[in-house]
Amino acid sequence: MTRSMTLAMMVLGLLSAALASAQVKGARELTTVAPVKGAPASKPAPDIYYLAGETGAKEGFTLTVKGPASLTLFSPDGHEMVSATGSGKVTLTAYLNLTDVFTLAVSRVNPAQAYTLSRQSRLPTLAEASGFSNIGYTIKGPNGDFVQCWITPGVKYRTATKSRVIENTLAADRETITSVARENGKTWSYDYKLTLAGNTMKRTVHLPDGKIKEGTADFHRTSLGDGRVRQFTGYLCAD
Repeated sequence: MTRSMTLAMMVLGLLSAALASAQVKGARELTTVAPVKGAPASKPAPDIYYLAGETGAKEGFTLTVKGPASLTLFSPDGHEMVSATGSGKVTLTAYLNLTDVFTLAVSRVNPAQAYTLSRQSRLPTLAEASGFSNIGYTIKGPNGDFVQCWITPGVKYRTATKSRVIENTLAADRETITSVARENGKTWSYDYKLTLAGNTMKRTVHLPDGKIKEGTADFHRTSLGDGRVRQFTGYLCAD
C-alpha cells in the first residue's frame, strides 16, 4: 500500500466521527493574520482548525511539512468539500458556498513532524457572492428542487432543476456571468451583471439579440440559519 493510500484511509477513518459539525472540541482558529505552527504529535490524529468565511470568498491554504500530508476542508454541516495531498508543501484552494464557520483538517503520515499552516482569503464580488451561494447542495423549496455543483471551481458551475440545466461561467472581470441554459431540447444563452442598492439586488440581462431585461430581488448572504432546506450532494459535479 502506498503512502498516499495510507494517508487517505487514515483521514477518512479519523475524521468521519470527529467532524459531525463545524464545532469541533479543541479546534484552533485559523485566520489570515499570521501562519500557525503545528507541534509534533505522538498519535496519528488530524489537527482541526475552524475559520469564519463568507459566501463566494476564495480561500487558499498552504501547509509546509516534512513528508506526506493532506488538507481537507469541511462544510459547516460536516461534509467534505475538497481536499489536497502532497509532500513537503500542500496547497488547497476553495470557494465558500455559505457565510458560516468551516472546518479544516491537517493530517500527517508522520505525526512527529512539525508544520506551518497559512490562510489567504479574497473577498468576493457581488457576482461571486450571489452565484457561488449553496454550490454543493440540493436546495429544496416550494417551487421545486435545484442542485448546484462546480464544473471548474472558481470559473464554471452548474445549476440544475428537474427539467433545466444551466452552466454558468464567471468572466475574468469577476462581475459578468455567462449562462447557457438547456431545457426540452432547446438551448439559449445570455450574459448578466448584478448591482446592489441596500438589500435590493438588480440583475441586468443582456440577450444575444441585443435586448436587455432587468429584475430585482432581495439579497441575503446565506448561512445555515436562513431557513433554506439543504442537502449536501457534492462540491464537484459528478460528470
